[in-house]
Amino acid sequence: MKKLILMAVIASFAVSAFGAVGWCGMIWPNSGTDQSVGEAISVYFQIWKDGVTVPVGRGDSIAATLYWKDTCDAVWTEVEMVYLSDVGNNDEYTADIPAPISTGAIHYFCEALDSTDMATTTGTDQNDVALNATTPGILYIVDVTAIDVTVTFQVDMSLETVTGAVTVAGSFNSWSADADTMTDPDMDNIYTVDILFPAGSSPGQEYKFVNGGAWESIGNRTLLIDDSSPTQVLPVVYFNNIDPADFTDIDVTVHFSVDMSAETVTYPYIAGSVYPLVWGWEVDWNDSLILYDDGAHDDGTMGDGIYGALIAFPTGSFRNVEYKYSTDSTDNEPLPAFENHAFVLGDSAHQILPTDTFGVLVNVEDGKLPEKLAINIAPNPFNAEVSISIVLPEKAWLTVDIFDIGGRRAATLHDGLADEGRKTIIWDASGFPSGIYLLRIDAREQTHNRRLLLVK
Repeated sequence: MKKLILMAVIASFAVSAFGAVGWCGMIWPNSGTDQSVGEAISVYFQIWKDGVTVPVGRGDSIAATLYWKDTCDAVWTEVEMVYLSDVGNNDEYTADIPAPISTGAIHYFCEALDSTDMATTTGTDQNDVALNATTPGILYIVDVTAIDVTVTFQVDMSLETVTGAVTVAGSFNSWSADADTMTDPDMDNIYTVDILFPAGSSPGQEYKFVNGGAWESIGNRTLLIDDSSPTQVLPVVYFNNIDPADFTDIDVTVHFSVDMSAETVTYPYIAGSVYPLVWGWEVDWNDSLILYDDGAHDDGTMGDGIYGALIAFPTGSFRNVEYKYSTDSTDNEPLPAFENHAFVLGDSAHQILPTDTFGVLVNVEDGKLPEKLAINIAPNPFNAEVSISIVLPEKAWLTVDIFDIGGRRAATLHDGLADEGRKTIIWDASGFPSGIYLLRIDAREQTHNRRLLLVK
């Protein structure tokens, strides 16, 4: 049980700035989850204070309190939380809510105290939901299952390249990607597995499917065990919840054109997210992506500054396409960070798009940056390499570090002044062992932490 809880605790970091303490959060269990009648509820909470929670051991001057009550009660029960261990650079505290004797619901939140200035603050759960006395978390108390129930899990892999064992990992097998292997006995690309949940199991479970060690990139799936029958068959779902309607049924040739009459054009290309388009400044260009002003590529009159390209998207292409132009084979079209031209592939053999103007994005304020620092990580889980994209709303000193699960710094990816806008950093983890790593980004006097899962 403790192994599962620790996995949840390190799932992400929630940031709350206050006093001399840097941040706190990571409350587990998450608000809105089911808990079983007759079982004490162990609550976990993490605090970080610079120079205090590191080195190893409980940091001085900080303390934690758990507040809980039945939803119908007016008075909170206060429980002093006990230091448990270090998790990375954080001190983790724990306390129990006594075992509920009946179904219902419990409200709860955690509070950190910094005794150097007597400042207090409340934290967030693993889903970044703020929990406090005004908006507390809620835990639903449910009966455990009355009988053994065998649940059949089903996943359609027809839209995926199966790279190894297809498995299901969840709260019922300590999130092990190797415990429950699925099979495809009918050779119809639908993989299944039967898992027995014995009487006395919690009816609320979470899980994901895994393809050759690569986890689904969506949020956790949920299961409510129905113990009115000894068997329960879950509906067939697509890996990553991909909808077949999102892919074309025929080959589609798309006619692109762009006005570059105001630009100096040397090596014009079109780049994009769906094959055969590629982001050519990240991988090699190919001749099919050249833009022409020769009058033969739906580009108007030769030499008029309107460039065109005819791109053939094969059957099975993802319909939502993002794209961008280049005048010199670099990423030089001045569009807002994380914004590209976009369209949806239709069901006609030929699709003619309106003529774009280089550097102009319809219905988007050109050059607008986000008000807050934005972070995008892909893929995650990952094998060997992961791309970390950061958008800074203004110039700032940026530090990007990787820590292992023991809190030891594994790599420093960036430490220096960074200009406003997008910065993409690639971490090559090919020399690192599989496991969970913590990404820490410091910028603009803020700290952002994310979980990275390296699977080989």
